Amino acid sequence: MAALKDLDFGNPTRLWDAVDASLNKLQGIEGRRVVLVFTDGDDTASKTGMDPVLKRAIGEEVMIYAIGLRSDYFNGQMHVQTRPGHGLKKLADETGGGYFELERTDELSATFTRVSEELHSQYLMGFTPTVLDGNVHKLEVRLKQPNMRARARKSYLAASEQPVPEKKK
Repeated sequence: MAALKDLDFGNPTRLWDAVDASLNKLQGIEGRRVVLVFTDGDDTASKTGMDPVLKRAIGEEVMIYAIGLRSDYFNGQMHVQTRPGHGLKKLADETGGGYFELERTDELSATFTRVSEELHSQYLMGFTPTVLDGNVHKLEVRLKQPNMRARARKSYLAASEQPVPEKKK
């Protein structure tokens, strides 16, 4: 946490490239795979877009947890306030992870603890789709108990046993 005080805010952010690189590192690893993203801003310089990263995370069944830090600083010319873009929340929601947006660095420890506790207290549910068509399908998990909340991915890829030919544009 002490190292966070030395962060240099205001530089270009290659957020989607970083998440994509994290997905590369998780390839071939067995079991539940989770990427924890910590950022102070929206993507400003990636070569990879959010949509391909989201599609890849869903297809590879990787859960994304994201912590967005709102920034408030003076850049030498004016007062600047930043906050993470909406794509970060969408990435977390769609993959069944969690999204947290913070205003102060002193909330970081509690947030990292919450993420850790969530990951250690999750249940795994699974099913096998009846049709393996290679498409992404919507998924909704509902609970009967009113005071309970399910954190689940919003879609799944019904991977076909044989590769589906890519449609020509």
